[in-house]
Formats: sequence, C-alpha cells, structure tokens
Amino acid sequence: MRWKETIIGAGAALVFATACGEQPAAPQAPAESPPASQELTKVPGRKPAEPPAQDQGGSVPAAQIDSGALPRGYPVDVSRGKGGNTLTIVGQEGGCSQASAEVGEQRGDRVTVTMVETKPADKNTMCTMDMRYPPITVRLDDPLGDRLLVLKYAQRTE
Repeated sequence: MRWKETIIGAGAALVFATACGEQPAAPQAPAESPPASQELTKVPGRKPAEPPAQDQGGSVPAAQIDSGALPRGYPVDVSRGKGGNTLTIVGQEGGCSQASAEVGEQRGDRVTVTMVETKPADKNTMCTMDMRYPPITVRLDDPLGDRLLVLKYAQRTE
C-alpha cells in the first residue's frame, strides 16, 4: 500500500511541475504593424514630424563630411547649432595632450576645419594613458548649409 502512495504522490508532483513549467505562446504582431520605435512616437491625430531643417541644428550627415585626413579610429561626430553658423565636433585627446579646432577656408562648396592635438614639449612629463573625446565648438562665417565639411588633423607641441 505504501508504494501506491509513493507512485501517486510522484505522479501528482510530475503533473504539477509540468503545468507550472508551461508558458503561453507570445502573441504575434500582425505583419503590417510598424516597428516599436515608430509606435512609441505616434501621437493620435498628428502627422509624423518632418526631419529638422539644416538651419535648426542637428547632426551633420556622414555623406557631407570628408574625414579621410583624420587618423584611423578618430571619431567623426559633428553637429550644427541653430542657424548653422556653429559646428560642434568631437575631438580626441589623451594623457597630457589637448584637443582644439581651427576653421580654415570657407568656400562656396566646402568648409575646412583642422582638428589639432597639442602635446607638451617636455618629453619627460608623466602622462596618463586615458583617451578623452571633448566636444569642440567652432564658428563659421556663414551657415554650413549643404557645403562639404572637410576635416583635417594636425599634431603640435607647446
């Protein structure tokens, strides 16, 4: 009689464990529904927002930036301020070096900005091995508009 109770108890435990382990299938979204990122930005009764005009600020598109003269691995992250006359460019510095930027020629089809890394002249100076990426803001004579932004690089000593 004892073995029957053991078998019944084990069977009940097995059924309970199996029932608790089952999980209902996740509901499937219809194939034509938009991605979640678009759903979160929807406001009932409103049209989707238009992308910002160039004179209202925002990121400068990668296709509008010539970064071929920058060292390998140098960040290429540029945004323009409202009005388009200011650019904020992410620089790169480390240890004892300081990053800055200089606006060069500003022609009708392009603007040149040189990213400068200045190192101390004293080679005996102890420096850390950290990298920093400070935002550097430069002012243009006229808004960047659709002109090409050419980024160059220079390394100097104090």
